[in-house]
Amino acid sequence: MEKNKTAVIIPSYNESASLKILVNKIFKNLKGAKIIIVDDSPKKENQRIKNLIKKLNNKDIQLISRTKKLGRGSAVMEGLLKALKNKKTRYFFEMDSDLSHKPEEFKLFIDKFKAEPSDLIIGSRYLKDSKLINWSRKRILFSKFINILLGLFLGLNISDYTNGFRLYNRKAVEFLVKTKTKSKGFILLSETAFKLKQKGFKISEVPTTFLERRYGQSSVGPNEFINALVGVLKIKLDL
Repeated sequence: MEKNKTAVIIPSYNESASLKILVNKIFKNLKGAKIIIVDDSPKKENQRIKNLIKKLNNKDIQLISRTKKLGRGSAVMEGLLKALKNKKTRYFFEMDSDLSHKPEEFKLFIDKFKAEPSDLIIGSRYLKDSKLINWSRKRILFSKFINILLGLFLGLNISDYTNGFRLYNRKAVEFLVKTKTKSKGFILLSETAFKLKQKGFKISEVPTTFLERRYGQSSVGPNEFINALVGVLKIKLDL
């Protein structure tokens, strides 16, 4: 893609071990991209990421360091707001920092956008050609249960409400950063899709691969899942 037309937003929490690999793969598979890392890590881990970025010495990588853990959702929104400042940027990816999402699959989103322009394209783990690698049966069932529940509450006719591998166009991002949201964690993924659909934006999906993390530990715990379910009710009831 033409330089500066695409931004990749990466929310990060204790992920310095995977970021170097991820950044190199992004630049290999998405020429001319700008990468914006929004990091909520504690001070020592954040310094490791700063050192990594300094060593990479690439002006197309920007780091936003935050002083405490404010949640994945708010990190993405802050990154999108930063990316919007470049008037040339037309396409906005978001993806996880732990190598769960494959930069090699950027092309699936781009091809889908060219064939069927949408305001939001979601990388789904639950379409016919999707792949889940190294997930336990228990985790698959739990994730599917959450998505079925979200489908019943929000009714967007999509298969994956909670995967953070997405492509937005500029119009969708401009709407989202001006919209008041109720969520800060990963459930913001569902809320943003819901709000876009409510306003008539077009949403589509592509089948993607999801790999179990190789480094670090998941920052999503039981409390966040409970908060997520409460958040869904607030979204639906507009509380």
